[in-house]
Amino acid sequence: MRPILKGFGVALSIFLYFCLLSRIDFIVNRHLYNYGLQFSYEWANEYWITYFASYAYFSIVIGFIYWLASNRTRNDLKVSAGLVITVNLLQIGGLADIIFFSLWARGLPPDSIMWWWTPWYQIFGVWTSSMQIILMAFTSLIVAFIWIKTLSFSNFFVEQKITKILKKASEKQSMYKESSSKRS
Repeated sequence: MRPILKGFGVALSIFLYFCLLSRIDFIVNRHLYNYGLQFSYEWANEYWITYFASYAYFSIVIGFIYWLASNRTRNDLKVSAGLVITVNLLQIGGLADIIFFSLWARGLPPDSIMWWWTPWYQIFGVWTSSMQIILMAFTSLIVAFIWIKTLSFSNFFVEQKITKILKKASEKQSMYKESSSKRS
């Protein structure tokens, strides 16, 4: 039960961090414009670099704290690395933007509105809410795959399958022995 609680606590911390930073982004992009903030790449680039660097820093801190609080086994090192990778992948996948619109801005913009502030728009020349959701789904699948590998769920399920096959084989062998002894 304790590993489950620890995992839930770490996941909640990551989610809350994304929520808080998306709230700061909302304040800048909604409230400050009402007070006369004028968009300029001069301040926006500095803001974006700081914003992205805070995710990178947080990922390292959460991974390091997990490592310090663990038994420091090889598996704990894999979990720490998984945390660092997870936070960065969720950031690259745009979880903060989805939270921004879902929690604070009351819904994703329609596909007719381009997400011009994303690096994907700069690369592809187009980026919409649908594209962002697809990217986030793909990123989430990668994160899930990483955790399945890191926590060895796949080995667990394989072991269960092998155990089930061996048990059936053993039962068949017992039934065969019983039927052979009855014939004798």
